[in-house]
Amino acid sequence: MSPNIVLIFLCLVLGVLLRRTGRFPSNAPQALNAFVIWVSMPALVLLRVPELLEGTAFGAGLLIPVSMAWIQFGLSYFLFRKLGERWAWTRAQTGALILTAGLANTAFVGLPLLESLLGSASVPIGLLVDQPGSFLVVSTLGILVASMYSSRAGGRPTRRTLARAVLTFPPFLALFVAVLWSATGEKLPSVARDVLERLAVTLVPLALIAVGFQLRVSREVMARKWRPLVLGLGFKLLLAPLTFLLLYVVCAGATDFVTRVTILEAAMAPMITSAVVAADFELDTEVANLMVGVGIPLSLVTVALWNALPIVASLH
Repeated sequence: MSPNIVLIFLCLVLGVLLRRTGRFPSNAPQALNAFVIWVSMPALVLLRVPELLEGTAFGAGLLIPVSMAWIQFGLSYFLFRKLGERWAWTRAQTGALILTAGLANTAFVGLPLLESLLGSASVPIGLLVDQPGSFLVVSTLGILVASMYSSRAGGRPTRRTLARAVLTFPPFLALFVAVLWSATGEKLPSVARDVLERLAVTLVPLALIAVGFQLRVSREVMARKWRPLVLGLGFKLLLAPLTFLLLYVVCAGATDFVTRVTILEAAMAPMITSAVVAADFELDTEVANLMVGVGIPLSLVTVALWNALPIVASLH
């Protein structure tokens, strides 16, 4: 089993155990998420964006892997906005579902799972899905939607409020700095790279411990949250990959290996960072943590089933 998968389950379990010991304060997840938002995510952005802008030659061949994350987030936004209106969900719950159902874990879960199913040739394609796709979506549209549905605004926020929320969000500021730095043509000094790498690797463990700390799969919680959880995971694990199978294979006629990898990435569990962003913007943390905590183990089965589907297995 991949060390990444082991780390995911270990950190989730650690979070649950730390809560049950009673030795950690009840606001520990807020402190952990604040560190992720202010330190880990900006470090990752400053480290990866210059590499992305330098190393990717954008062209027609990248349309399928890069477009998936942007389309998926758009579908999630329109679907759960309508469902939220139909079932009178709170704005916090709707926003949490849009984020977690619309953003796939295309890197930390996606890459090792792809490698185990399809071999090392799938990893570079997975990186294309993740970096100019999922990574940029959460840093831009993800922050925008989170601020739109945040309870801080006390209702529908104004354009000025939205602009302030996005432009002052630490990962977005880091994105702006990274783009400016890339424009200079200079490479990051080796010392800066080493420091950023050490800070960036704290993102997944701290975020997952915070998720585990808040994860409660009790009868009472499930009685209140079963509908958004089932609909959210139904979209993320089943409807989204089916949509891209129809869009890319049936409609566009794509039959190559890149398309197969992209469909499997669309089927991945919700992005861990989406739950962190949801918590930071005071969205429904119960729904967000359930989506991640339940979605990750389920996806290990559902992604393998998608890969074994004859029409997907025939793409090479």
